[in-house]
Amino acid sequence: MAIFAFDLETRIAPDELSFTDPAAIEAIYSSRGAGGHPFSKSAVWHAPQPGKPVSLNNTLDEGEHRRMRMRMEGAFTEKAVGRQEGILRGYVDGLVGRFRALVEKAGAEGVVVDIVPWLTYMAVDAMGDLAFGEAFGCLESGEMDRWIGWVFGSLKAMTLVATLRYYPLADGIVQWCVPSSAKKQVDDLWDAIIGKVNRRLERKTDRPDCISEWLWEGKRAEERLSRDEIYANAFLISIAGSETFATSMSGIMNRLVKNPEALGRLKNEVRKQFPKDEDITLAAMKGLPYLNTVIWEGLRMSHAVPVGLPRLTPWEGGTVCGQWIPGNTFVNAHPLSISLSPKFFHLPLEFRPERWLLEATKPSSPFFSNNRNGLQPFSIGPRSCIGRPFGLAQIRLALAKMVWMFDMEKADTKAGGLRWEDQKTFTVVEKLPYEIKLKIRES
Repeated sequence: MAIFAFDLETRIAPDELSFTDPAAIEAIYSSRGAGGHPFSKSAVWHAPQPGKPVSLNNTLDEGEHRRMRMRMEGAFTEKAVGRQEGILRGYVDGLVGRFRALVEKAGAEGVVVDIVPWLTYMAVDAMGDLAFGEAFGCLESGEMDRWIGWVFGSLKAMTLVATLRYYPLADGIVQWCVPSSAKKQVDDLWDAIIGKVNRRLERKTDRPDCISEWLWEGKRAEERLSRDEIYANAFLISIAGSETFATSMSGIMNRLVKNPEALGRLKNEVRKQFPKDEDITLAAMKGLPYLNTVIWEGLRMSHAVPVGLPRLTPWEGGTVCGQWIPGNTFVNAHPLSISLSPKFFHLPLEFRPERWLLEATKPSSPFFSNNRNGLQPFSIGPRSCIGRPFGLAQIRLALAKMVWMFDMEKADTKAGGLRWEDQKTFTVVEKLPYEIKLKIRES
């Protein structure tokens, strides 16, 4: 293996390179990665479960992925999100209502709340409704559904299992040692998913959820998803959409509440724009520039998936940042390292939403030289997050409603002082409790 000496590259294994250069994002993940094709996923990190149908995330064949994505993307366009707004608003209002009940019970002094589980409950219910046509009931019960809770709890194990695939012998031993009860749990989970999808398919409705979009009668039969594909992808979006929202929203709130100046500016913008709570709509929020800058700055500092997404160079090799890489080498662009690098962002460790405002692009701004293309929280290219429009809509609506309804401040507790970067990461962030103090707005 050749030895490389890149200024913005680190060898993290004999056959794996991690880049901290925004240019690597384009090279690795875009359609121009290798002869007009992106670098591919590998069975090490994305192999589907044996005997289970493949989803958009774990199909390794690029042609199959392209076909499946074309069939699915109609459920995630801006127009589709507009049709789904009523569903989304119902769950965001439910979240705000639960918080309001806690505040009113506590009285004028307000209440300290761990927001992490509640954000997760809301996201799980909303995505379950869109994926299966029925919520999991987490927001109502204040508890995680047992099956979804098991999946969330197993995300760490999934990362460890993928790591073991680097060592086939060890992987084989571990797989042999997996107890039959754990394997049955996986099978029971799939049976539960199949049951939810089948119940939704039996209900003939024009309700604007994902299944309606995937099976829209205006499509030719060959353009619709098969039943197995619906099973796999409904499960995928219910988990991926829930986890990324809960992490992103927790991270944004963690940064925002600790910065009273930014919080005050956002509060003034939202409350001035919307005299009444029901005025807050997805369309109306497009006129809130500071809301969007807070979100992007929060995403910069609190990535939902802070590790680099692994890809394989083709057998003939590929070029990243002007350097040729041998074939079958793992490569990634590490998003958190890029976002927090002083080479690409001025004052990278400070929460400064104004770096994303239009005036920051002028030469007179201290943020003029920021490399804004270095932030790609939804990735780019054909394997980018298909749920980007819905994810952003969900964050905008939840954040605007929270700021409109409550006066928020840092909680004087251990969990209130949580430093986001102190949490562990196993592909996704292993979130610890994060508490804030809530009061009903005075006016």
